[in-house]
Amino acid sequence: MGFLRVVRDVLLVPLGLVLFLSGILVVLPFFGMAAAGAEVTSHGTAVAQRCRFAGPIADSQAPERGNVLGFGHICQARVTWRDGTTELREVSGSQLTPDDIGTEVAVVERAVDDSARGSSTRSQVFRAGYEANMWLGVPVLLVVCGLGLGCVVFGVGDLRRRAKAGSSGGA
Repeated sequence: MGFLRVVRDVLLVPLGLVLFLSGILVVLPFFGMAAAGAEVTSHGTAVAQRCRFAGPIADSQAPERGNVLGFGHICQARVTWRDGTTELREVSGSQLTPDDIGTEVAVVERAVDDSARGSSTRSQVFRAGYEANMWLGVPVLLVVCGLGLGCVVFGVGDLRRRAKAGSSGGA
C-alpha cells in the first residue's frame, strides 16, 4: 500500500506541472486574454489560404518571426481592409480554421498588449464580433493553475515527508 502512495505522489508532480502549463498555454490563448479591451484599429475581410494546427509553442511565419503560444489553428490569409489595401497575414488562435479556406470572413485588427515581448502593442487579426471573455477566462485560469500548483505542492510535500521518515527510521 505504501508503494502505491509513493507512485501517486510521484505522478502528482508532473500532473501538476502539466495542469499549470496548460493554464498558460491553453486557457490564456483560448479565452483571448491578450485581446481583452484591445481597441479595433481596422475592419476588413479575410480568406484563409492554408492552415495548420500547432502548439504549445509554434514558430510564426509572419514577417516579425515571433512565437505563437497555445494550441490552435494558425492560418495564412489574404486580408482586404476597408481602405482597399490587401496583405497576407498570419491569423492565430483558431480565429480562422481549415473550414474557412476559400471563404470570406469578416475580420478586425486589434492593437493587442505585447508588453511581455518588449513593445507596447502589436496588431493581430480577429474574427469580427470576437470578444475576449475575461469574466470566464480569469476564473478558469485560476482554477486550472491552482489545481496544478496544489498537485505539485501535495506531491512534493508527501514525498519529502516519506523521505524524512525513511531516513530517520533507518538510522
